[in-house]
Amino acid sequence: MTREQIKSIIDKELSEVKDLTNVHGLDLTECLIEPLKEKYKSSTDETITLELWTVLEESKDRTGYKITFDDSDNTFGLGILTDKDELMDIGTYGTFLDTLKGM
Repeated sequence: MTREQIKSIIDKELSEVKDLTNVHGLDLTECLIEPLKEKYKSSTDETITLELWTVLEESKDRTGYKITFDDSDNTFGLGILTDKDELMDIGTYGTFLDTLKGM
């Protein structure tokens, strides 16, 4: 999957919602990023490494939640940056909007 295809999935979901202004207090124009493929550790088994696309950063310093996209099954989920400076997958929610609501 390409960056453009992932952005298209997100854009399609966002176009179907009338008002996103109060969702978790995020300004999506600030938080959505160019999809970036990164390695995430599994929260249930740290020996497992997943390659996921980071598509949203809650904060510019990377300390907040991340929304990820898994192109193996076309689902979105949440990630965090651990105190060991490692990315960790903390759950799959399905759609981008479901993941955003799960933050």
